[in-house]
Amino acid sequence: MRRRSWRAALAATIASIAVLGVGAPAAAGTPEPADDAAQQLADRFAPVIMLKEQEEECDPAGEPYAPASVDIVLDNPEIALRQVGGGNPTVMRGPSAGDLLGLGEGFFLDFPGSSLEPGCIYQRDFDKYTDDYPPTVYAHVVQQPDVPDRVFVQYWIYWYYNDWNNKHESDWEGITVVFDATSVEDALASEPIAVGYSQHEGGERADWDDDKLSREGDRPVVYSSAGSHASYFQDAIYLGRGASEGFGCDDTTGPSERVDPTVVVLPDSVDDPSDPLAWVSYEGRWGERQSGAFNGPTGPSVKDRWLEPAPWFDDLRPSSVVIPAGNTSANEIIDVFCGVVEWGSGQLIAFTVSPLRLILSAVVVFFVAKFLLGRTDWSRVPTSPIVRRRRAGQILRTALGIYGEAPLIFIMFGLVYIPAAFVTGILAALIQLVPGVSALLSLAQGATGTSLVMAAFVGSIANVAAFVVINAIVAEYLDGPERGLESAIEAIRSTWQRRRSLFGAFGRSFAIVFVLLASFVGIPWGIRQLVRYQFVGQAVAYDDLDAAAALDRSSSLVRGRWLHTALVIALLNGAVALMSLVVGLLILLVATGLPLWVFAAVASLVSALTVPIAGIAMTLLYGDAIAEHESGDTVDVSDDVDAGTVPA
Repeated sequence: MRRRSWRAALAATIASIAVLGVGAPAAAGTPEPADDAAQQLADRFAPVIMLKEQEEECDPAGEPYAPASVDIVLDNPEIALRQVGGGNPTVMRGPSAGDLLGLGEGFFLDFPGSSLEPGCIYQRDFDKYTDDYPPTVYAHVVQQPDVPDRVFVQYWIYWYYNDWNNKHESDWEGITVVFDATSVEDALASEPIAVGYSQHEGGERADWDDDKLSREGDRPVVYSSAGSHASYFQDAIYLGRGASEGFGCDDTTGPSERVDPTVVVLPDSVDDPSDPLAWVSYEGRWGERQSGAFNGPTGPSVKDRWLEPAPWFDDLRPSSVVIPAGNTSANEIIDVFCGVVEWGSGQLIAFTVSPLRLILSAVVVFFVAKFLLGRTDWSRVPTSPIVRRRRAGQILRTALGIYGEAPLIFIMFGLVYIPAAFVTGILAALIQLVPGVSALLSLAQGATGTSLVMAAFVGSIANVAAFVVINAIVAEYLDGPERGLESAIEAIRSTWQRRRSLFGAFGRSFAIVFVLLASFVGIPWGIRQLVRYQFVGQAVAYDDLDAAAALDRSSSLVRGRWLHTALVIALLNGAVALMSLVVGLLILLVATGLPLWVFAAVASLVSALTVPIAGIAMTLLYGDAIAEHESGDTVDVSDDVDAGTVPA
């Protein structure tokens, strides 16, 4: 709960008596004409702020905070003012605006909670503190002396907590609106010429008539990134970057909550401790003192652009890097890209704070990975016949060897993924034309989340079907007496002839697994059957079985070696996925700004390059299962290497 300190109340009383005593011509607090013009200007062009909706309390995907009045942390007994040094002693609790006046870098505010491990305490406290305060932005009208033909209106936005790579208490962001004018009154009679949005330690600019700038009348629309509060012109996923904050993904996608804030105009400086805006002249930190990028920020008046906004504005970028999203493959790469980039930046920041801890963690990860990889045999074995015993490491190494012998042929097989991606897009669009689905999407606030779920579901079906087809083609090809283009074409033709059995087996297995997984109570059985049906493509192509027989064959081969099959498949899929993601990440880093359709096509091509490796490995694993099932052969295949049977 908040309370006004007795000091502020006493100071206000004395100030009121003083004003009355001198017989002031206007009532206390009545703005001068110039101030009134500044308020009118600030109100007219005040930003409308869009926040990513939070589905539930403490949901990290949404924005838990809103532009706030700094009064929520002033005269608040739960907020401490501390002085740097000797254990950072508490100077007082619940400091007022006047208490902060004139304090410098040696002081900081400290909120309840740990800024590096926030949990949910900051959101809950914010909700409690803001009960009596509307959303607020602070306007500062600047006329830089050496730029007489420009008027800058800065809108400073105070956020209670910054939940990005560089977690810290308090955050100051904002935008600047620029006028071709020589006075505030001239600016009121004109329109802005440009606007700049702050993003981390930089920002982006736009002309006032730029198509990327959304406006509600004269008011620019700001899409605030969830967590980091970087300001953007549109709803999308952006690559954010700060010199001390590292890289990360800034998410401004909807559904969004519209915030129409109250505007408070700030003076250049304040000398009177009784002024409610005395905090403007506070030069200390607005949050807990930490090392490096985790330190609480300083306030607006400490920034260079407070009185000299022109250089800051001139250095803004003309655009931001948009991370494209589209089909299932693209979304998977982007999700991992954002996770990897944010994790890597977080580790880099943490390294600057505690290098020993990060080094020890890296050593532990290295030895754990070495131990796990050492549990299998990675020696070379013959690439044929298919039916023979091979261990997990040998299967993966052999698959890479086979792929390397004829990469163009296997890439041709992998191109099955291209029409699968095309079908995914068409079905995702058509399914929204179904009347019932359209109504559902209308209820879903523009269908952003619902559309993604439906597209992902349709995409998953298409991608799994494509994977089964590729498995069958690869098995057919490897089973042939010769390798080459003619054999590859024959493998495709033979697989097409078996399409009824192939898609029948896929349809039955998919339906069984889907029903079991969707029933919740049947999840364990769904997972069991998911592994048991992994070889339906090989059973149709290699053993020439119909749909029902292929399901039985796959199940019987997995029976008794379910865990082994599951672990090997996980290893294979993980390795192939890693290769796909590395290529995708390189594309995102090197070829920034790709159009959506181009990136989606590239993501599908990446799958076409790598999925055949999994198809080869699955066929070799199928052969291993047959060898164990039919002959019980447990000979250590490394003996074949000693015997010299492996081709050079």
